[in-house]
Amino acid sequence: MAATLEDGTLHPSFGMPETLDPETGLPAETQHESLIGEVLSPKQADRAPTLTTLGDTPFEHVPEDDNVEHHKIVATEIIADPVAPHAPEPILQNSIILLQPRIAECKTLIECAKQRGLFVTCVNTTHYDGTNVNFYPTAEALLEIGVHQVYEPPVGQKFSVVECANHLKTIESQQNLRFLGVIPLREMAVDYSDILAAMLGLTVHNDLGLASNRRDKALMKSAVAAAGLRVAKYARLTHPKGEDVRAAIEELELDFPVVVKTPRGMATQDVYICHTLEEATERSSQIVRSIGPDGTKANFSLLEEFLAGQEFAVNVIASPTTYKGVQVTDIWEYSKKFEDGSMVNTWQSLVDCHSPKYSALVRYAEGICRAVGVKYGFAHVELMSTYSDEKERFIDPVMVEVGARLAGGRKAIMAEKVVPGWYPFEALLDASCGFPVRVPPSFTPLKAARHVYIPNNSKKSGILKSYKGDDFERLPTYDSHEVIKHVGKPIEKSISIMSFPAFVWLIGDEEQVAKDSVAARNEFIVEVEEAE
Repeated sequence: MAATLEDGTLHPSFGMPETLDPETGLPAETQHESLIGEVLSPKQADRAPTLTTLGDTPFEHVPEDDNVEHHKIVATEIIADPVAPHAPEPILQNSIILLQPRIAECKTLIECAKQRGLFVTCVNTTHYDGTNVNFYPTAEALLEIGVHQVYEPPVGQKFSVVECANHLKTIESQQNLRFLGVIPLREMAVDYSDILAAMLGLTVHNDLGLASNRRDKALMKSAVAAAGLRVAKYARLTHPKGEDVRAAIEELELDFPVVVKTPRGMATQDVYICHTLEEATERSSQIVRSIGPDGTKANFSLLEEFLAGQEFAVNVIASPTTYKGVQVTDIWEYSKKFEDGSMVNTWQSLVDCHSPKYSALVRYAEGICRAVGVKYGFAHVELMSTYSDEKERFIDPVMVEVGARLAGGRKAIMAEKVVPGWYPFEALLDASCGFPVRVPPSFTPLKAARHVYIPNNSKKSGILKSYKGDDFERLPTYDSHEVIKHVGKPIEKSISIMSFPAFVWLIGDEEQVAKDSVAARNEFIVEVEEAE
């Protein structure tokens, strides 16, 4: 009996074929036990973790012109005789796990996985509703671009890494898979990617003892300082009314402005530059009493020294097969301006990481990654540095934070297009699976590359009525773009990354890229109906 997302879910307890394998006692006609079963109602299926597949099994070839339906599978292992020892089938198919992918990066990783004969399993930690599907892809959207199967937790339940690991171990046995690596593709995935890898029996993962130091920004600073690297002065603030702010500022001997932010943030959310004690007190109280961007109670805020200088993102690959264990691949220079209490992005530009101007940044970023236990895969270090006219280079870098994952903003995609011989997604797969990593002799880009943030120029929050100027293909250096705010939907002032209505990526001559950046921002006009 066929089962679809509308009709129900396969569950292994019904419809056993008459011909049984004499060794296992399982149906000889059925290759994967998880695909035998009776039909459950959608409500019953939603109470269990499921794998969504395109077609009857995740292994069948689906012709492009066929009308194939999605199926949800409940994984339950069948053993004919529970007393008899269960001899699993030989593991034949290598597989990679992608945690919370975005569509753009996932497409490229799928192509690289195909070249290596890897089966691709994705893990979504929640059921997305189809809004901004390129950033928050549903299981169906991932299947349609070539993912073999997608794990999702039960509807309405919080994601559990233990339950996910148990489910994937069962699937690994049933489908004759061998998981080689786990790749986090979103900041929240860093929380559990290495734990999940360890629970699956893998040895290719980052230092588990430093897992919290790669996510909690206070613990991150402690690990970096312990390694002898400079960090900003900071303090944890826990008072719900912010009454500990004054004492902390005096103890740290800080001058205004100061930075107050959530300890487990992402995408520049809940980061405030405060110019007065009253403002710092209000922001700290707000964070301590609120739910953080990752969906967990913040419990404390982080007070930090305000760092002057130029901000950078330094991308790093980690693998024992590289000659230093960690190696910088590309550096992006941020352009920001101060608005509404925050430093707001305008664009980010690729620079030459081999230039002597950035040598201190390279050494510092590699040291940061070692300090927080990054050993496999990608990481990116955000830092501040000041330029010395005397030395003609940037000096005294200080960490803002480190992310033990592939950087967002399509940075790897852009670097691949302008650096000859650099294939970052192949390198990410290889590093995450423990394979030797190939890197080019030089990471010097041949063209200028820039990620441009397109703002809500109306400066209003409300409902988006219309917009124009989104024909970014008119720009001579246009590479790609993404519009994430839609007519009839809410739109806010452009402060955090996901509050921007659109993004544009440019590649070409440096002078022309600079002109197109300004044109893309200024000529995108929105009409907003303010909320009452």
